[in-house]
Amino acid sequence: MKKDPLISVIIPVYNVENYLEKCLDSILAQTFQDFNVYIVDDGSTDKTGDICDEYGKKDQRITVIHKKNEGVSVARNTAIELATGDYFLFFDGDDHVRPECLEELYETITYQKADAVLYGYYLEKDGVVVQTHLPQMKKSQYEGKEIMTDLVPRFIGVSFRDIKRWIQGEKDALKKENTALWRSMVKGDLIRRNNIRFKPQLRVGEDTCFTTEYLSCAKRCAVIHKCYYYLVVRNTSTIFVYEKDPYAILKGKIDLLTARRELTERIKIHRSFDIEKYWYGTLIMSCIQLAFFMTRKEKGRSWMENYRNWKTYVEQKEVQNAIKTFNVPSGNKIKAIPFYLLKYKKYYTLYCCITILQLCHYEFKR
Repeated sequence: MKKDPLISVIIPVYNVENYLEKCLDSILAQTFQDFNVYIVDDGSTDKTGDICDEYGKKDQRITVIHKKNEGVSVARNTAIELATGDYFLFFDGDDHVRPECLEELYETITYQKADAVLYGYYLEKDGVVVQTHLPQMKKSQYEGKEIMTDLVPRFIGVSFRDIKRWIQGEKDALKKENTALWRSMVKGDLIRRNNIRFKPQLRVGEDTCFTTEYLSCAKRCAVIHKCYYYLVVRNTSTIFVYEKDPYAILKGKIDLLTARRELTERIKIHRSFDIEKYWYGTLIMSCIQLAFFMTRKEKGRSWMENYRNWKTYVEQKEVQNAIKTFNVPSGNKIKAIPFYLLKYKKYYTLYCCITILQLCHYEFKR
């Protein structure tokens, strides 16, 4: 009787014909070969589907699923229902990995008897590594309550304390771990037992919610301070296109707000732990970030229309509660100005100020 593979690699793909072969070749070239691959073609309109089929015929470990375009979350959920491996890896079809990736991740997660292993990644542009991102965590293992107190805060969002530290001059106070699923190996059984799935309605932030919920269910997590994954920067990627559309960003922020609230309630139930304090600052920072997006010149939309739509986010009940409970600290007075304007409901003034900054080509950086 044929046994199930130890690792299932899940790859949702959409119009990545120029990158997919390198991705799949890097997986087939792994020093660890006890794996299978689920490629979910999410309604591609280029040659991506043909490339998937070619590799499916070439290697029996590769299963190809063709479906209509419904987004990356539905594509991943489709593969989760089919995947049989003890451990899951979620890769993107336009990226690639080092040949020792699966072997060293498997050795670590089994040796430490962990439910997840987190690792670093490279940022690649035009075939050249331009940045190296190692995990910020200092320890190589976290377990029990420290997963909730030390790991989850690095993924779920920005806290009030983070904003205060930033206003007071700490350079990297708002810096968080990349929540992308491709930088962790996770135990398949934990996903199955806890019915953890991606939220189909989320256009952005689906990884944040999935990672946070998964970590909240884990008893032990390992960290490898080494890079295995190459994140390829391209201006046709889904996230790149998304970030060019202010109204898509606005909807994405509101949807993610709802998802974070629902996730917080679920974690309260199964862990008796409130993570709200870890992400409430994100709501305030998003007010400012969204204003920069919405004050961009948009064809067919007036400045006032953009302002009114921006206010729909600011006036969300949860956002209002965050603004009300946030106490602006002393520190850099310039940095504190937008927070005071939010605090005292000077929304129009804040939006006008940010419009002026846009005209001066000021780039907002957290």
